[in-house]
Amino acid sequence: MQIVLLCSVLAAIFPSQSASAAVAVDPTIRVGLFYGTDALPGANLLNSVGSGYRLGYFDHERNFVQLGETAQTAISVVKTQNVYYGKVGSWSGYYDSITSDILVGCYHLQLPGGYSDFSAAKAAAASYTGGFAAWIDGSYFVRVGSYSTGDSARAAQMELGLADASVVGTSSAGVSVVATGTSTILFQFDSTQGLALGILPGLDNSVQTKTIFRGNTYFGGFQYQRVNGGNLTVSNVLSLEDYVQGVVIKEMSASWPVEALKAQAVCARTYAYRNLSAGKHSSQGFDICNTVHCQAYAGIAGMSETSRRAVDETYGMYAWSGGSLAETTYFSSDGGATESAVNVWGSSVSHLIGKEDPYEAAVANKISNYNWTVTYTSQELTQLLNQKGYTNSGIVDFRVSKTTPTGNVLEITFTDSSGKSYTKTKESCRTLLGLRSQRYTVSGGGSSDGFYVSGGGALFSLDGAYAVSGDGSVAQLPSGNTAYAITSSGTQALSASTSASGTFTITGSGWGHNVGMSQWGAYAMAQSGYTYDQILKFYYTGIDVRQP
Repeated sequence: MQIVLLCSVLAAIFPSQSASAAVAVDPTIRVGLFYGTDALPGANLLNSVGSGYRLGYFDHERNFVQLGETAQTAISVVKTQNVYYGKVGSWSGYYDSITSDILVGCYHLQLPGGYSDFSAAKAAAASYTGGFAAWIDGSYFVRVGSYSTGDSARAAQMELGLADASVVGTSSAGVSVVATGTSTILFQFDSTQGLALGILPGLDNSVQTKTIFRGNTYFGGFQYQRVNGGNLTVSNVLSLEDYVQGVVIKEMSASWPVEALKAQAVCARTYAYRNLSAGKHSSQGFDICNTVHCQAYAGIAGMSETSRRAVDETYGMYAWSGGSLAETTYFSSDGGATESAVNVWGSSVSHLIGKEDPYEAAVANKISNYNWTVTYTSQELTQLLNQKGYTNSGIVDFRVSKTTPTGNVLEITFTDSSGKSYTKTKESCRTLLGLRSQRYTVSGGGSSDGFYVSGGGALFSLDGAYAVSGDGSVAQLPSGNTAYAITSSGTQALSASTSASGTFTITGSGWGHNVGMSQWGAYAMAQSGYTYDQILKFYYTGIDVRQP
């Protein structure tokens, strides 16, 4: 079982809400799988259920427009630069720029004239060794071979006797579909109009296909886009309901009580639709990513009958706050109380209000690291703050200076040896120190060439200090006098050189940002007989659960 936290930056957490009339049931969604620095030179597909592939693109309405097809079971999409099929090392079985004897080159010979459709182009291409159909900005052509340079293409042109052919390449958007493990191009796609290659597994819709990509199994189709002419951004294009199937089993365990899984399904569906509408990742060519920046997703392997029921029995159900979709953030465990969004991210949201959680503790023994401890020395805190840009003379005090009404940390304060204080608030109380949650206390520490006083703060010299005597009188300490402190072990003399261990122990519970639904709390409530809508209405104040 893997519980993954949902964490997002503030602008992404609270996108513009959708009006009820505009919300659709089961739209198509594009989920980014590999993108940015993880974009791929080549991406392999393997039929698991269903056979063959339809080749084309997804239009602006997410409808698939078919341009061609192949009966191959294993295909790969590669960028139209020189790529090789890997035979050794980490790239064995994949296409990359590491050289091998299997090259998919970026130069081709194009025969004169165009063709009316894919079938005609494919039939003409079959007359040539290495011939294939290409769709270039709306027209079909026949191309032959793949060569690493223009010179090698021209040499092949003479050798093959194709004097009337042209040596061509592609634009920076071009991609080729090849038979995996070979240099055989099956189809080429190139659009300078912003279209991206789309692939639908299966030659028709007679079965719900399952396709293996990078070791994971997926419903739906795939899109390949060369953002800025680079490697392939790969997206899974599928129905929202099929996507939710994958989120539920990644964010919870498929063996959990069905009502907890139902609550997770509604959260995942609502969160996804809000971000689809807001265009969270539109500049990257997809709607939502597959990491905890959005929601954890790795396809549908591991689905159980229970997890399938959870999605099917909540089909099209969203969480609503008034007439808009609710912000359904969630996390692993709250340690005893959730928290208001304003105290974590700074924006007040009417249905994200912190409250004591009486349910989660009942399953605390099932939760790994539910109670946790972290220790920092003064030196470690000094280095950490200096690295974060808070130049200090040496941290001697660290404490929780404010808590929320539910007992979570709202503010922490560090004090250095010069008496200067550094304060952090809200979510940074957790993230600055790399803590599991914002629900903790701090103990230990001690003065380092300083003395702590009632009400907080520190003295770093006894000169000018005042003391309260046994009879209640207040007097300034004469210079050079010894001060005494009452400790748990008796009376201890202090001097300006007194130094404690300088070790701070942080003791906490829970895991996550504590805003919205506790996943383990949902588990506990489901075990106690609560229904999914009751679970949701406990964690999200004043919401409704319904279809649009």
